[in-house]
Amino acid sequence: MNVAPHEFDREWNYRDPIATEQIFLEYQDILTDHEDPTLLPQLFTQLARCRSLMRDKEGCESYLSSALSSIEALDKPQQIVPRIRYHLERGRLLNVLLLDDRGSADFLIAWNEAVNNACDFYAVDAAHMLGIITVGDESLDWNYKAMRFAEQSQDMKAKSWLGALYNNIGWTLHGMERYEDALECFLKDEVWYRERHRHEEALIAHWSMSKMLRLLDRPDEALRELYVIAEERKERKLPNDGYLSEEIGECLLAKGQVDHSAPFFASAYSILNQDEWLMQHESQRMERMKMLGNVKGS
Repeated sequence: MNVAPHEFDREWNYRDPIATEQIFLEYQDILTDHEDPTLLPQLFTQLARCRSLMRDKEGCESYLSSALSSIEALDKPQQIVPRIRYHLERGRLLNVLLLDDRGSADFLIAWNEAVNNACDFYAVDAAHMLGIITVGDESLDWNYKAMRFAEQSQDMKAKSWLGALYNNIGWTLHGMERYEDALECFLKDEVWYRERHRHEEALIAHWSMSKMLRLLDRPDEALRELYVIAEERKERKLPNDGYLSEEIGECLLAKGQVDHSAPFFASAYSILNQDEWLMQHESQRMERMKMLGNVKGS
């Protein structure tokens, strides 16, 4: 085990829920007899999250059932954090499977319980999830609520949400075609990540900012920023980024440089067509990339 039992959350690898589940299962026997009885039901909620990330409804519900049984065996004050986490993960399951209200009722319970009991990290989590499952002004309201809560919190763990929140707010504003406001949000996001030396996330924020510049009919400025990103990625020995190539192509196309844009669209397609989700859910975008890149074959 890499961390103390009460810090098992630090073992999370959201990109690999299968491996994370196996690590968490190693904690089960220890936490069953741990002096802190709230840890075992919390572990079950995170095992449930592993399964929801795999879109395994039955597996997730089984872990949630174990969590609820463990929670109900606790004294009322001890139930607070495990119950908040239970509702967060039940909500996430409903959201990922697009069932019922997509978890709205559960996220609202988690939000109210977390706020009332000064559980700032989980309050921000609940508000950010409500921002994800809602749309338009309602989504923006929840994202801003989460942002303000995190900014004002004295809990550094709650503040750790801010990078993701600035990103979410930026893309919500983008969806509302409020590109100038989105630009400001992505600039703030890049600064936040730079201050924490998280350069890869900062580059994503920088790319997002560049896209907003193009959508504001400022392709020359956008291109300059994109070339800066490309140079930094090269210096940091980061792999070629299909999204970066696509956006450079879009900027060149916006400037009327069709021939110059084609190699960038071709490069973007060659990288991004390996992403099954994109090929399935963004098929028109991928076909456009393929066409503009003059890519032959299937």
